[in-house]
Amino acid sequence: MTSGIIIDRFTQLTLGLILLLSTAGLAFILVFILREAYPAMSGENSVLDYLFRTAWTPLARPPEFGIVHSWLSTLMLVAICIAIAAPVGFGIGLFISDIAPVIVRLVLQPCLDVLAGIPSVVYGFFGYVTLVPWFEVRYEMATGECILVAALILAVMVLPFVASVSAGAFQSVSANLREAALAQGVTRWYMIRRVVIPKAAPGMFAAVTLALTRAIGETMAVLMLTGNSVALPVSPLDRGQPLTALIATEFGEAGVGSEKYYALFASASVLVALVFAFNVLTWTLKRKLISNEH
Repeated sequence: MTSGIIIDRFTQLTLGLILLLSTAGLAFILVFILREAYPAMSGENSVLDYLFRTAWTPLARPPEFGIVHSWLSTLMLVAICIAIAAPVGFGIGLFISDIAPVIVRLVLQPCLDVLAGIPSVVYGFFGYVTLVPWFEVRYEMATGECILVAALILAVMVLPFVASVSAGAFQSVSANLREAALAQGVTRWYMIRRVVIPKAAPGMFAAVTLALTRAIGETMAVLMLTGNSVALPVSPLDRGQPLTALIATEFGEAGVGSEKYYALFASASVLVALVFAFNVLTWTLKRKLISNEH
């Protein structure tokens, strides 16, 4: 009995220490990014100037480091990606949990896991040799690289996460609720629409949150497919340069302590802020949904 208590306390202390170290590491990263980003948003340059100045011209005299083109490209990319991946992923998750035969389910679930594990550079290469030439010919573009192509590939990349998490949410709905609804004489689709989906909604929000963070932070496929243009995008068929692509492209040429160095860290802080804002929004909606159910 005493040894069991010792093991329990040791486990608690170990897990508590891991949690503390993880939290401290996250806090250190955030503080470091904000400290390095501060010079780009202070002094003569305000935060609004940095966020809404249209020009990114580091070689000009004087240089300018506006990122409106970059965060706008990011928002367009993520919005199109989630608009495609969320409904399709929910449909696949619903098919796995409520419609597919057992044998199909056993085959489909590992396929989703394989898709989730494919490196992003492979997705990017696939999009570059298939979608980019097609868009170039179909829309008579100078180059097929554009925000829409990147969004389509990104939607395929996040689709396994949405499908897997939402399938788990649908499967967690009590079988008693399903049977009680069907006992009233309603159809399966009515039961799914009025019982399964409302009860699984918090898990569906979690799936969208995971897909959002995955989409916002994706770099390699986005870098290969968006075209990396500093021009302000006005349509999904325009080339763009999301924040991750901007940082990956420019950081290798930024000297430590230079204006460009601080501007890129400011871009990283904007990226972190976007991830935080989307998480707060989705979790707030999720909590309101849960409270309304009760």
